Amino acid sequence: MSQNTSKKGFGLYVVLLAALAALAAGIYFVVIHGTFGLDSTHNGNCYDPLITWLLIGGAVIAVGLTVLKRYGLASAVTAIVPGAALCLFVHKCYWYVVDVFVGIDEKHGFDPRFITFTVLILAAFVIGEAAIYIRKVKKA
Repeated sequence: MSQNTSKKGFGLYVVLLAALAALAAGIYFVVIHGTFGLDSTHNGNCYDPLITWLLIGGAVIAVGLTVLKRYGLASAVTAIVPGAALCLFVHKCYWYVVDVFVGIDEKHGFDPRFITFTVLILAAFVIGEAAIYIRKVKKA
């Protein structure tokens, strides 16, 4: 057996889990078309195709880099890309969140679709950040 062989570490699976969470968030965002709350034509429309492309594209790139055994780059992609998508999402949904907090939409509160997408994108971001610090390959 050569000394170049190495076993996959836990960090590799964390990278793939972060990519899966980003892919799930991207697909869910497309399915709901980024609309939240009762007013889907004004403040509740938070759709931005760039958010979708970042999440889905970042997941595909991370898996591709993992296949090419570029684990460090893959973990960086799973950390940076969902973070950028999260920033864009916060920028697009600012008025929806303000309407809920100020009381314009207080009867209904946050839409469950908004909460689900927010949890998915935050999970992708946090898992991607954790993937940076976890060892991808076990030392022989």
